[in-house]
Amino acid sequence: MYDGIATLSWSLLIDCNCGETFDLAEGDHDVDGRFSIPIFNNKWNDLEGEEAICPKCGNVVPIKKVEY
Repeated sequence: MYDGIATLSWSLLIDCNCGETFDLAEGDHDVDGRFSIPIFNNKWNDLEGEEAICPKCGNVVPIKKVEY
């Protein structure tokens, strides 16, 4: 029998009105689990109203809803 290794990969993509799509799971966006903790604890609604800064234009992008 072969023991398989599962690998988890995740992303939380958001679109800015400048046309940029960026991943809240990468870089400085998810400091201290700001986005990953609610996602992995099935508390997606806790992210409604949170804001992210677009790395391209600097706009504040509010999270209206998380869907999959």
